[in-house]
Amino acid sequence: MRYLSLFLKGFLIGIAKIMPGVSGAMLSISFGVYERVVTVVGNPFKAKLNDLKFLFILLLGAGCGIVLLCDVIKYLLNNYYLLTVCFFLGLIIGGLPSIFNEIKESKFNFFDILIFLFSFFFVVFIISLEGGKSSNSNHYFIMGVIESLTTIIPGISGTAIFMALGWYETVLETIKSVLTFNSSFHVAFYFLSGFIISTILISKFLSFSLKKYKKQSYMCTLGFMFASLFEMGLKLLPYLNPNNLFIGIFTVALGYYITCKLDIFFSNY
Repeated sequence: MRYLSLFLKGFLIGIAKIMPGVSGAMLSISFGVYERVVTVVGNPFKAKLNDLKFLFILLLGAGCGIVLLCDVIKYLLNNYYLLTVCFFLGLIIGGLPSIFNEIKESKFNFFDILIFLFSFFFVVFIISLEGGKSSNSNHYFIMGVIESLTTIIPGISGTAIFMALGWYETVLETIKSVLTFNSSFHVAFYFLSGFIISTILISKFLSFSLKKYKKQSYMCTLGFMFASLFEMGLKLLPYLNPNNLFIGIFTVALGYYITCKLDIFFSNY
């Protein structure tokens, strides 16, 4: 059961990776797997067998989520935008209590609030960037680096940044082709090189930060999470009316319920 729960969490995180405005790292925090992932990836030679098993199952689920539901998510966003985004809102909100539990016994000071506000407005700025055309769609190494940063750093949506750069469709097809082994060696090598190198370096930094400055790290994470929730909520406003308000609330509650249940399944892992 615990492996199935972990696979399902990875599956949903993979879907979040291809959802505009949603952060896969933020969802992994909501599911309670983020800190362990950062620690294992940042220190691969110190990882134990159970850590490697944990990472493999989570990544397998994420990969399956991306490959199997890439086209489905596009369809749902185009045809059922409100319900799809509400569901992911619920998944993210369901993880907030676990974050508050990490810092509830700490006293807040001005610096903590400053970290929260800075991270909040930083994400709001990044997500609010408007997309445009780009002639650099063949820069696969840079794509890999950006994909890594937005995968590891919570609250920052990779799809939002790629849309801002005009690379969204290109990177989506690149990730799908790499995961299904349909890409050329040139594309796979440069994209994976950028992704792997950046992931290890950023994970090392975040692993250190979570050990030495845990409260500040989670305050930053909360800023990321609330900013993403805020931006997702703003995008839903045009779709809200008396006819679909109830179903939207129900879908948010469903996502919240699933996160809570997955946390119960995973609590003994």
